[in-house]
Amino acid sequence: MYYETLVAVHGVLDRYPWASHLSCEDTGSELYDLALRRSEAYGWYSTGGWTYPYRGWGEARVVQDPGRWADCLAGGDWTQDGQVRELAWMSADIPRDVREPRLPVLHVTRVLSDALNRLGRVRFTGLHAVLPLHELVGDASDDLAEMRKWFALADPSASVAVGVTAATGTAGWGKETAVRDAVAERLGDLADVDVATGGLDLSGMADTDGDHGYRKGRERGVLRFACRVREWSPDVAVWLVEVVGDALRAVGCAEQVVVTASVASRPDARP
Repeated sequence: MYYETLVAVHGVLDRYPWASHLSCEDTGSELYDLALRRSEAYGWYSTGGWTYPYRGWGEARVVQDPGRWADCLAGGDWTQDGQVRELAWMSADIPRDVREPRLPVLHVTRVLSDALNRLGRVRFTGLHAVLPLHELVGDASDDLAEMRKWFALADPSASVAVGVTAATGTAGWGKETAVRDAVAERLGDLADVDVATGGLDLSGMADTDGDHGYRKGRERGVLRFACRVREWSPDVAVWLVEVVGDALRAVGCAEQVVVTASVASRPDARP
């Protein structure tokens, strides 16, 4: 049995006129073809042999290379109207008997971003990810600490408003403060986070429904947080999504959740 991780990039794409020459003969989807080419170039995608028996501590177990996944699907909305769209999404299937600290959210986001930037000029506004925390994910404290060191190199005087949501279902009821505190602990002094008590600017997210939409779990209960970070990029969005996922796992919300991170419509706006 496999669990699906899904990552989607939101924003505005101004497609290059010459990009129409890009073919999709292999898969029938330009985005899937581009993403697959890019992930294979990185050495991240694999159709087989991506787990192996590890003989340590006296017994064999299956170990995942967290930079690899299998059986991807991908798509996107490239409507040329200047509006925020779900530009690209990709799923990654991971066996249920694998348990590693992190899912390949960063890898898939990088692949999608690279593919989109081959197609045109991209204004990145948001990210959403489906995270199957219940079976696959462990304590990612060490990895998140290393990410924090990287983002500490940003301009300390800069401040960008970001809205974060987490669709947790009943598992998140009454845990807003606990999740907020766990997120703040992981972000350290590099970002501010608080439970959103007023309107949260989610204009950086496309109005996406359906099987891959981030709104599909909203009727089950959503936690909402207002953040301020030093910079905005796909990597920062991944950092926030992974931090929130790890915080949810730590406070007992370890199920399939949908987490979003999106920039405010006005970067200088106070959340």
